[in-house]
Amino acid sequence: MTIPLHRIRFYDHTPSPITAIQYSPLPLPAPSSTPSQTPPAHPGECIIARENGHIEIWKHVSDKQTDSYGNWVLYKTLPPTLTHPTIAQLALVIRDPLNCSTPSLNDLRLFTSSSDSGDLVERCLFTGKILQAYPIPSAPIWSLAVAPTHDLLCLSTTSPNLHFLSIPPPTMFDPSPSLDTPPPHLLRTDALPSRTRTTSIAFGPPTFTQLPDGTAEWRNTTLVTGNSDSSWRKWEIPAPSDGSRQGPNRVVLKGRAVVEKVQKAGRGGRKAAGGAGGQKQTIVWSIGILPDGTVATTDSLGSVIFWDPLSLAQRQHFRAHKADAMCLAIGPGGSTVFTSGPDQRVCQFVRARAPGAEWVLASAKRLHAHDVRALAVWPPYVPVPTTTNTKHGTSIVGGGGHAPVLASGGWDMSPTFTPASHPSSPPLPSPLSRPSQSQTQPTFESTHPRRMGYLSSGLLTSSSPITFSPSARLVVGKRDRGVGIWRVHPNENGWEKLLEMELRLRTTIIATTISEQGKYLAVSDLYETKLFKLVPTSSGLKPIRLPLLPALLSSPLLHHLNTQLTTQGCGSTSMVFTPDEGRVVLGLVTGQVVIIELVEDEENVEVEVVKCFERKETVVRGRVIRGKNVNGNGNGVNGGRNAADDIDVSMADEADEQKSNSGSKSESESESESDSDSPSTFHSSGPHKQTQNEWISTLAVSEDGQWLGVADLEGRVEVFNLDSLQLHSTLPTLPHPPTTLSFPSLPSSSPYLAILAPTNTLSLYNLDQRRFVPLPSLGKGELEKFGNVLGKMQTPAMGMIWRPSRFSLSSSGSRSGGGGDGYGEGKALLWGTDYLVTLRVTRDMLHPIPNINGEVASSSMPNHMASPAATVSSANGPVNGKGGESKSSRKKRAREARQAKASHGQGEEGGAGVGGDLGEKKEEYYKIIGDRFKSILSVGWLAGSHQLQQQQLQQNEEGVEEGELEVGVVERPWGDFVAELPGVFWSGSYGSS
Repeated sequence: MTIPLHRIRFYDHTPSPITAIQYSPLPLPAPSSTPSQTPPAHPGECIIARENGHIEIWKHVSDKQTDSYGNWVLYKTLPPTLTHPTIAQLALVIRDPLNCSTPSLNDLRLFTSSSDSGDLVERCLFTGKILQAYPIPSAPIWSLAVAPTHDLLCLSTTSPNLHFLSIPPPTMFDPSPSLDTPPPHLLRTDALPSRTRTTSIAFGPPTFTQLPDGTAEWRNTTLVTGNSDSSWRKWEIPAPSDGSRQGPNRVVLKGRAVVEKVQKAGRGGRKAAGGAGGQKQTIVWSIGILPDGTVATTDSLGSVIFWDPLSLAQRQHFRAHKADAMCLAIGPGGSTVFTSGPDQRVCQFVRARAPGAEWVLASAKRLHAHDVRALAVWPPYVPVPTTTNTKHGTSIVGGGGHAPVLASGGWDMSPTFTPASHPSSPPLPSPLSRPSQSQTQPTFESTHPRRMGYLSSGLLTSSSPITFSPSARLVVGKRDRGVGIWRVHPNENGWEKLLEMELRLRTTIIATTISEQGKYLAVSDLYETKLFKLVPTSSGLKPIRLPLLPALLSSPLLHHLNTQLTTQGCGSTSMVFTPDEGRVVLGLVTGQVVIIELVEDEENVEVEVVKCFERKETVVRGRVIRGKNVNGNGNGVNGGRNAADDIDVSMADEADEQKSNSGSKSESESESESDSDSPSTFHSSGPHKQTQNEWISTLAVSEDGQWLGVADLEGRVEVFNLDSLQLHSTLPTLPHPPTTLSFPSLPSSSPYLAILAPTNTLSLYNLDQRRFVPLPSLGKGELEKFGNVLGKMQTPAMGMIWRPSRFSLSSSGSRSGGGGDGYGEGKALLWGTDYLVTLRVTRDMLHPIPNINGEVASSSMPNHMASPAATVSSANGPVNGKGGESKSSRKKRAREARQAKASHGQGEEGGAGVGGDLGEKKEEYYKIIGDRFKSILSVGWLAGSHQLQQQQLQQNEEGVEEGELEVGVVERPWGDFVAELPGVFWSGSYGSS
């Protein structure tokens, strides 16, 4: 049976280009007699800035047990504010560089600047809010650089002098101290010509200096700048003045090197005669210093030049680009250099590992369809000198056994990740490959790029640009500060636009949702959630604002959050309406889950808060540890609850739990008792690192409105009962935050929770038994086979939806989903950026056929979801490794499975046996469509007839014909908005390579 599909392309929002990319930096080696650097155990975060002010945080995910591809997935998007709506440069600073450990997101500080602002802004990497704005004289900022010691910022403006800012170390009471004026010896610099601009800055490798007290430290001594007057300059940074040193107490210009110029065209196309007046200035767009002191530059003539550090003479010159070479990135150890620009070519320069070897243009690839504006390499380059003869000299390559990966982006909006190993490097596992491919050599020339979506919502489901209202056939599309609503007519009758709203917001929209019948709409920015009632009119829809904020402030259930609501606002990162439109669930940015009742009478709608679920658990060593409130009680609901209602997570080993808790008890207590009103919480590093009140990434409500699934960005998943308004169960902490949660309509009497992980693995959790669906042994089950096939997709899945039970008809004509006992089947749609997957789940997949001994293989959780918290806690107590069932119950389930096998037959459609070949069975219960769709934004269900569906819901009829169900696939292909972009330097045409 086929289902009509609408390819929706009327969504006209154009994504924003990428302006800056940077990976998490690595610190310098510890200042000791044997310098060493702890290699990063996992690839770091990738921070991507877009021109419209959005900051995207991409985290690396991988799963060795399922042999799936590694990927960087969109973790969260920090919205811009009204005062600073754009971003041109960004800089990541290690909060405590003397710690010398591999930094995580908690240990970083983010500074941004734009071309239309005079401030250097620090943003919180957790909330996206502005922590401080440092005014800069002679704005705007042309370039920005961080010293390798992470205690100094250097920036250039329209002023002829360089500006330095000191980064104070963190304290216990102020983890993000304000930027300060530099030391006295950095207050003055030699001046440049008045019309010369500094377009790029790079610090040189620091020197290792012994102090009089016997200690040692790294000290910045060299700085290079690229300028707009056809030259680059080398500067000397003086040592701090102690009264005994002779010489100038300022940053001194030590030398200037001139790059090639071009002759201006005179009248009639002839070359202009004369000296400098007849030549056009060349701009040095990017500059960097390698470990041996060699300077690499790229300029507006497309040249890549390597310079001698002492004589400032050209060593090698490459005309690598046909247009400006605007960006440069140095690989780990300084053995590779990558350049790119408007000609869309990314060039790799390599140098043999022998001393004194020359640089070679190894390869060049066209990775993008428009100008490339940013490059970054993981592991990041650590500028440590290799030419010193002291015992402290060392060469830091870094990586912790990972092959380098190049991240690039620009005007084609798509972040692209490409393996970029040195051609002569030994085989290393690539963060983008599967674990079984660890012995391959992922060189830049031989590998294919991994392109990600440019309008992806990532792990924040409600931040998707598209939301569906199935019964009303409405499609909601969000923009930066506006919302548009369209109606898709049945069959081939087209579409119409019903509403266009521009909202007054402090930031851009971070979450949207619409109710099932299209009666209510919720929109949220970082500070406020707005709730609207949509009233049909002759010309479309009329929005009526509902008093949500007064209801939150006046509710006695939120009295303990009044300070947070007044200072941090009531913004929501995730929202969802119940199917009956009687409630809306808000996942606040402060971590609470608020249930709001919508009571409608003849004239207005009353908004009332009925419950607030507090979520103060912390994650220590990957486990959920119950927090404590200020009264010493357990983690409560509505501010506190009795000890009898406390829910905790049972650990796999009681001895391990006691050992872990003995060292983390005080940390858990101090974390929960910390000031939650602070815009930034300082997290300690190390094995006991804690996180609290992370953003709620996904909310899901079951079709009958009984169950609520909640997931946050730390991988914590909880299930609440909306009938009793109590916590039902807490799942084991997942290795990665789930991409989406859903309550599928499956052919079973028990409700299930479906979890789609960013590693493309699918799991089903039985709510009645409070355990994951066991997978058959030896990997012969259909669900496990499907998971293996899905895990081999190179790009991560973006979402998953299940067919509602009201559209499902069993063989006898009765409803079979969501608790029915008929032998029907559940159907799901999964999608990625460029593929669509259909899946059919039958009863035999949920109750596997017994093996030869009459037993059914069981597991407390699937192999790919393994976690230190290996069992599930529930309100009735912990569930053991066998699912908490007695021996008689397991025998009963085995007997029922044998009866199901005998009644259906092993080869029938809907009851395929577990022992068949995957190549023969895959077309029976799943299908992957990978060649028809491009740039998919979202997929949703659409009812066949709006008027018929309204009447059936009002009269409580059973369901509609399956033929009435339709699917909407929203696409935003590159060709739809490429005409709105600036002219491209090179574009392909038919018959050309």
